[in-house]
Amino acid sequence: MTQEEIAKKLNINLRTLGNWKKNRSEVYDFIVKKIHEEEEEKEIGTKGYIQKEMIKAIDMLPEAKAKKFYYLMMAELTEMGH
Repeated sequence: MTQEEIAKKLNINLRTLGNWKKNRSEVYDFIVKKIHEEEEEKEIGTKGYIQKEMIKAIDMLPEAKAKKFYYLMMAELTEMGH
């Protein structure tokens, strides 16, 4: 989410948000974190969210495990006719 979008969501001037970021970083960081958490909660369960979480999980795997997961997923898709 851009700073413009955050300011609009909070119904404040963009300059005010910039001032918070510069002079009250703890307030700014808290607000941004909460807005991102709120947006993520809206997204949970959607296809896009699940895809992003799968990519994060795969990126944490060692390469051999990631390949194994890939082959299992492709086998499942083949079985489903895709």
